[in-house]
Amino acid sequence: ADADAAAAALLDADAAAAAEADAAVVVDEEVLVDPTVTEEEELPVAAAGTADGEATTEETPAPVIVEEVLTEDSVRTSDEDFAVSVADGSVTPEATTTATTETTAEADDNDREGLSNLEKALLIGLGAVVVGSILRNGDRVVSNTGDRVVVEGKDGYTVYKDDDALIGQAGSTVRTETFSDGSTRTFTTRTDGTVIETIRDARGRVLRRARILPDGTQVQLFDDLKPSVAVDVVELDRVRPAPQFYTVTGANRDELRALVQEDPTYLPDRFFSLRQIREIEQVRELVPGIDLDSLTFASGSAAITGEQLRSVVRLGLLMEEILAENPREVFLIEGHTDAVGSDPSNLALSDRRAETVALALTENFAIPPENLVIQGYGERFLKVETATSEQANRRATVRRITPLLQQIAAN
Repeated sequence: ADADAAAAALLDADAAAAAEADAAVVVDEEVLVDPTVTEEEELPVAAAGTADGEATTEETPAPVIVEEVLTEDSVRTSDEDFAVSVADGSVTPEATTTATTETTAEADDNDREGLSNLEKALLIGLGAVVVGSILRNGDRVVSNTGDRVVVEGKDGYTVYKDDDALIGQAGSTVRTETFSDGSTRTFTTRTDGTVIETIRDARGRVLRRARILPDGTQVQLFDDLKPSVAVDVVELDRVRPAPQFYTVTGANRDELRALVQEDPTYLPDRFFSLRQIREIEQVRELVPGIDLDSLTFASGSAAITGEQLRSVVRLGLLMEEILAENPREVFLIEGHTDAVGSDPSNLALSDRRAETVALALTENFAIPPENLVIQGYGERFLKVETATSEQANRRATVRRITPLLQQIAAN
């Protein structure tokens, strides 16, 4: 009932907030979409909530609060695949084996067990509507895997998921506050007393994350609540060096460390929001991308087998060292697919692959999951240009994005 109430709060979010447009800049008579938080935008209510969940003003209703303790059954591991097939009305990701299509109601009933509050809310607010339904902001649900919902809007496809799913560990207590505008604030308290605070907007996008140690020390990882300067993509394309891509197997340990820690060769005296890094290719590519070239996913799968885990050992050990030296480091894990299958299903699959790699890193190394950000890009960035099934395109890429993040400017 509490989860349903939280979901209802999301559904009752202000329509204007749900339809919030991305900021844009006009350069050379070309409109360039730039996901930017500006001073003019209204901040989510979650950003102003108090630690005990009380409303900050008499006009602001108190949030709906849900608390749960995570168990082994309620957290995902890197060797697990989708529990529900992608139901987008066409083919399964990368045209793999035919799966039984579940009705929306059946998927809703079967998948509620073990899902986080935001995932339950997504199922109720987005995923539990008929695939193809038009949402009130004009977006259309085109795919639902239970833990990921792909929506088609004016700017293309967007995948919605719970960014905190990676953070949840067995034994942790998760307290989620859902506010009147649909924004949420989550406190994940681990068994050692460490607390991870996350603020999301009404669409589930993570805006701020911080680690609070048992002694009260706070480590801010990123903060998209601060105003961001719009990105002039055309100018950035003109002046930046060519993108750099490397492979784990193509470098020895010292070379790999130098690549991972390499600062941008061009940085226009500014920092970027996490959303800009995730969504603007030209910004991401200011730092090197390291392909896990020895890690290959089976067609249509997002799981890593025990044999494939060897592929992440070198990078995992290196990331351990870097994070021990600087606990504020943030890494972006990118997931990719080949070009077989539909765009929506491949987007969901690639996002799950990114999560799988992040889970493998946190399960096997001393890498705090809150220092990892995941993002799937579907088939947009093929390594091998082909429309056929291609193993090299079913991959993951890692970038150290700390030098780009706004948090550096504040610390």
